[in-house]
Amino acid sequence: MKKPSTKELIETELSKENPDWKLVESLSRDEVSQDPSNVRFSVDAGHIQRLGVELVGKKDTALSELIKNAFDADATEVNLDFQDSKSVDGTLTISDNGSGMTLDVIRDSWMRISTDVKAEQPISPLYNRRRAGRKGIGRFAVQRLAKKLELRTRPAGEAHGYSVYFNWDEEFTAGKDLNEVFNRVETFDKDAEEQGTELRMELLRDAWSTAAIARVWRAVLLLQPPFKVAKVAGQASGKKADPGFLVRINGKTSEESADTFSVEDDFLNQSIASIEAKIEEDGSASVRVTSKKLELDDSETFDDKYLLVGPVTLSSSYFIYLAETLSGMKMVDAAEMGRRYGGIRVYRNGFRVLPYGDPKDDWLGMDDLVSRRDFLMPGNNRNFFGQIIVGSDENPLLEETASREGLVENEAFDELRDFAQKALIWAITRVASARNRKQTASQPGFVSEIRPPSKSIRKAIDLLEQEQPASDDGNEHDRNEPPKDEPPKIPKDEILGALKEAEKDAKSSEEENERRRQASLQYEAMLRLLASLGLSISVFGHEVKGAQEAIRARLQLLEDEFSELPDGDKKAELRQQHEQLEAATRRLFDIGGYIAGLMSQTESRELRELSVSGTLKRFSEQFESYMFKQRVQFEPISVDPSSLRTTEMHASEFDSVLLNFLTNSIKSMKKARVSQRKIRMDARRDGKHIVLGFEDNGVGVPDQQRDRIFDAFYTTTLTSEDDGVAGPGTGLGLKIVSDIAKSYGGSVSVVDASEGYSCRFEFRILSSEA
Repeated sequence: MKKPSTKELIETELSKENPDWKLVESLSRDEVSQDPSNVRFSVDAGHIQRLGVELVGKKDTALSELIKNAFDADATEVNLDFQDSKSVDGTLTISDNGSGMTLDVIRDSWMRISTDVKAEQPISPLYNRRRAGRKGIGRFAVQRLAKKLELRTRPAGEAHGYSVYFNWDEEFTAGKDLNEVFNRVETFDKDAEEQGTELRMELLRDAWSTAAIARVWRAVLLLQPPFKVAKVAGQASGKKADPGFLVRINGKTSEESADTFSVEDDFLNQSIASIEAKIEEDGSASVRVTSKKLELDDSETFDDKYLLVGPVTLSSSYFIYLAETLSGMKMVDAAEMGRRYGGIRVYRNGFRVLPYGDPKDDWLGMDDLVSRRDFLMPGNNRNFFGQIIVGSDENPLLEETASREGLVENEAFDELRDFAQKALIWAITRVASARNRKQTASQPGFVSEIRPPSKSIRKAIDLLEQEQPASDDGNEHDRNEPPKDEPPKIPKDEILGALKEAEKDAKSSEEENERRRQASLQYEAMLRLLASLGLSISVFGHEVKGAQEAIRARLQLLEDEFSELPDGDKKAELRQQHEQLEAATRRLFDIGGYIAGLMSQTESRELRELSVSGTLKRFSEQFESYMFKQRVQFEPISVDPSSLRTTEMHASEFDSVLLNFLTNSIKSMKKARVSQRKIRMDARRDGKHIVLGFEDNGVGVPDQQRDRIFDAFYTTTLTSEDDGVAGPGTGLGLKIVSDIAKSYGGSVSVVDASEGYSCRFEFRILSSEA
């Protein structure tokens, strides 16, 4: 029997009283695709997965996009309700009271990939808001967040609402044509005045811990600028006044959450100065810095012209986290606020553009400049709390990337970055000058005004002692009983006594500081000596590496030569000497290779997360020949979990820690004269830290020395014994280890050793998950 053609199947279906329109559409598409004179693109259903998971890579970004969609729909509030979300497969419901969507909008806009509706209608109809999203892919953030979705929407002014159901992982699979995927729509009755949209996401792909939700609050609180942003030009008249935008997470409002982070009252008012800078339409740029605390008001017009970026405004508060520059706020709290929230953010069309201003983002290069000591003023990102305002109309060349995370780095962006950096540096230089602080290392003729605390206290004592007594009439009642309705006065003798005690303490502190300063100078001198020595060692490593192949070739030639000799004592002696020479050169190459690797790592200033397991394994393999010569056995390395990674740090610093531990262990085991020398390395996670253990069976460290061994120049190995690696003791090795640990949020200590060992060092630093 002849198989019916596609055309015949379509005609048969259309002749039915109730045709299967999906079948008709599918058959028609097949017929069109077989046209030999035309071809067209088709879309794989798996593309939806890539849009959600790959284009919106971070769950925080995905959630921010959905909050922006509610804002775009003229919602005045949006609620986020997490259920069973501390592990994967939880539920998240996002509901807003925006305008909702009609069935036509669902079909033609929400279900259409990369629609340009927001680009064609950049202003919301009710509150005249500048729309936050223009790429048309924000809706796929729900696919990034969960495996299932129920979209339930109530369009304003209509008697019906609509529910649409999505099963992302089962319906949108690779190999299936996107046109073959249909999503069920249900209609329900509602009151005409009801409006809004609800996204119920089931089977969440990620766990949302308390800390993760706290990060969402941070994103929500800083989603819009912390300062007053000028109204966007071009607003039409007759629009309703915008009542604002309220976000609730599990019933808690953004205003309630902001109680712990009151930007304006609790933080910005503590700044030492305010910075305002702008680029005009003609490309001219200027900056102004003001400070009530310093009685400073200065401005500058730049020589450079910025002709590509367009009009830009920069506003920032500038902080110096010292008790003397803060009032009414603890220094530690202010510094923590700066560490967590400091930076210069970018806001485009009223919404924040990530990642600019995040704690680890150095888009203006300020942290890098400080680390290179290009200037000496406090100028890290954490010292600024500010914003740059741009708009799509005013700055058309500043476009967001497709992933919605960052701006396209073109010439206009380079101008923006150059302008912002120069404005900040100029402003903080003026603040430093007003504070009589040195600005650059090479600043000629600078003399800092430093007054010892004891002198300031002595001045207060002198002023009090010069005053006349409060009462000279001998009336005991007048001296000891304050008048009614007045606070009691502290007797002047008590104030003088307290000040004199403070003066005594200050002098003791100054003497101790001077002792530490002298020790620090000695420490710095030794570090300079070691740095010079490091240059020589670097040359040595380079030369060893260069000569490696030549030496190996000549050793092979020697072996070939004596192999032709007749067997006998002479040949056996030459072979033995040749093997000893080979062993010696292998140790030399190991050391040379290790030095060359260290210097190569040190050349890079880049910080990166390090695999603890990989680093320990590479270190043990690098010194395998050396350890064999020293008759030391490396016990199996234990790392739990095996995926443990450090916080971002220099690889050479980790190697330096291990090398210092190794050299100390070698000396200790030699001193103990143990026959079976052994070393064990292990690592484990301890909360937000990594703990590296290094054990040996040497002489150990007496209890009374456990704290002192980390002081500079304290050493127990003053002998001149030198095996080429361990070297003589300088008293700096463990001090350097301690400094490295502290710089990465940790510490180093001597603890009780495991069974079979006599000494255990524990080196603690932050992990990559801290």
